[in-house]
Amino acid sequence: MPKGFQSWQFWAAAKKTLGETRLLLILWRRNGRTIRMYSADPRYTQDRCRDPLEHLHTILQELDTFGRGDISRLAIEYLMTAVDDHHIPPVSDLQPTMNMEILMDYQAINDLQKAISIGATTDEVAALAEEAKREIDRTLAKYLEESR
Repeated sequence: MPKGFQSWQFWAAAKKTLGETRLLLILWRRNGRTIRMYSADPRYTQDRCRDPLEHLHTILQELDTFGRGDISRLAIEYLMTAVDDHHIPPVSDLQPTMNMEILMDYQAINDLQKAISIGATTDEVAALAEEAKREIDRTLAKYLEESR
């Protein structure tokens, strides 16, 4: 889960956006108490239960623990199809040309490969991997910008 994000926040936002009645229809529930319990901030209530999102998170973790992270990733990819995949979050610092963006990708990946080859710490390698991913995201953003 993203740092600081908890499943009750998902339910609270869904309830606010879609309304309790719609959520009840989607979940095949009769009683609004269920939705209220899912969306309750645990800091302010003791009447909260584990919700389906928490259960799904646990299942995905367990699959990964038992060596089936591939299934967990496929499930996550499936869930991601619920969201418009043509929406790329705003990216800053785009290079003026696509070729320059691609060159920046190569540089970021080269930095990552060098760190791995010299045996850099896992934190350093992870940070360089994240930077390479961000660089590739910028290339995609540039491509989408130019293709519009």
